[in-house]
Amino acid sequence: MTAIPPSSALFCAALALDRPAVLGCSIGGRIVLDLAIRHAAEFRALIGLEAADYQAPWYDTSWLHRPDVHGGEVCAGLVSGLIAPQSPDVSRWETLWHYLQGGPASSRATSTSIPSRRRRLASGSDRHRHARSVPLFLLTGEYDFSCTPEDTMRTATRIPGAEVVVMKELGHFPMSENPAQFRGYILPVLERIRQTAVGVIAPLLHAEHWRA
Repeated sequence: MTAIPPSSALFCAALALDRPAVLGCSIGGRIVLDLAIRHAAEFRALIGLEAADYQAPWYDTSWLHRPDVHGGEVCAGLVSGLIAPQSPDVSRWETLWHYLQGGPASSRATSTSIPSRRRRLASGSDRHRHARSVPLFLLTGEYDFSCTPEDTMRTATRIPGAEVVVMKELGHFPMSENPAQFRGYILPVLERIRQTAVGVIAPLLHAEHWRA
C-alpha cells in the first residue's frame, strides 16, 4: 500500500513551494505548533503569533449561538479587550469589523477547539523533538490575555531551540490592530530567516525581549 503524503506536503507540492516559511496567528499559531511537531522538515521556518500549547478558556461561549443574542456583536465586544490601547482607532475597528461579520457559532467554534496533541506537548510528550529541525519563532503581544506571554514562554521551554519575543504595545491581533508596530517585529524575523537560508546568521530581533 502506498503511503499518502501529509496534507502539508501536498499543499507545498501543489504550489511548487520549496520548504516555505509559514506564519500563523491565533488558531493559525496553534496550527504552526502542530506543523513544528509533526512536519517540521517540510518547512524552512515557522512563525507562531499568539501561539501556545494550551490556553485556559477565558469566557463562556455557550450562549453566543442563541436567538436572543447577536453573536458577532457580542464577540466583537469581548475581543476588543485583546487589542492594545496604543493601536490606532482605524485599525482597531477594522479588526473588530471582522468579528462583527461572524456567522452563527463561528466564534464559539474557534474559541473552544484545542486539539489534544498540544495538551500532550504541554504535559511533557517527547513529540516536540521533531521541532528541532526547523527554526521556530513565537511572538506574542504583551496585551494578549487569551494567549498570554507566559503561555507562549511556557510552550517554548518544551521545544528546544524555540525563540520567543513579547511584542510591546500589541495585543492578540498584531498584524491588523497596529500594522506599523508589528512590522518592527516581523521584518527582522523574516530577514533573519532569509539570511539563515544563505548561511548568514542575523542578530536576534529586539534582543532585550527575547527568551529562549
